[in-house]
Amino acid sequence: MLSLPATAIDVGEDGEDERNWAAPISCTLTRLDGDFPLHLDIYFDDSVAAPSEADAAAWMAARLNTVVAYKSVPLPPSAYWLVGPDGQRTRARLLDEDENGDLLSSGRRVAAVESVIPTLSGVPVRPLPEVIHEFHMRTPITDQLRTVPGSATESPIGDLSYWESMVVRLVSGWPPDGWYPPDYYREGLENRDALAAAEPELPEPARTAFMAALIEVDRLFAEATVDDGGQALASLTGPVPDRWWWHRITDPAPWHRMPGATG
Repeated sequence: MLSLPATAIDVGEDGEDERNWAAPISCTLTRLDGDFPLHLDIYFDDSVAAPSEADAAAWMAARLNTVVAYKSVPLPPSAYWLVGPDGQRTRARLLDEDENGDLLSSGRRVAAVESVIPTLSGVPVRPLPEVIHEFHMRTPITDQLRTVPGSATESPIGDLSYWESMVVRLVSGWPPDGWYPPDYYREGLENRDALAAAEPELPEPARTAFMAALIEVDRLFAEATVDDGGQALASLTGPVPDRWWWHRITDPAPWHRMPGATG
């Protein structure tokens, strides 16, 4: 993969002292319990152009004819990518406990995946939405509002930030994976409900600035959605309030690409 001689790479097990620490690449192997018997910690010094984790994992999976796991985001700790020998990649939830809830002495177990990996045919396939909230969106309108004197009241400003975050995610095509679950969408609209009562809590000039910011975020939301009377969300999560934002949704729905979705 890197076109380097074998002498440029030091490989040893965790705890070994007799290592070539001057090698530009060092790989430490740790033996584990669970679904992955080996953990590889690879270090590249500044003389080597290190590949991305995704490229390195796919290369290794293909050559070893196995499944390789690597972290997808810092949080939650269970969030991983899995890549198989054919290069197919899927999000996965890895836990440090067995099926009975007993803590593994080391390593992790694959508890769920978003799409089938043939060599892990017995693992449940389901949506894994927990990474969505950890993929933070920029909120420039709220950030600007925070600079206005008197806007330090955390409740309405925090609620506006949450609302803007969902709207920015909506306008951007629902990153990180192009979908958003119905219950998350409902939470976002409930957050907009809270904003309807927030304006009186703020002093001037923050109150005027807050309302201008809310109007701007609402405009972005309205322009990117259609009025379906709230039917799509209500069909999955129950009755919705009679407020204009509850009647609006993207077309197609945010969850149409959710793993396992039928429409």
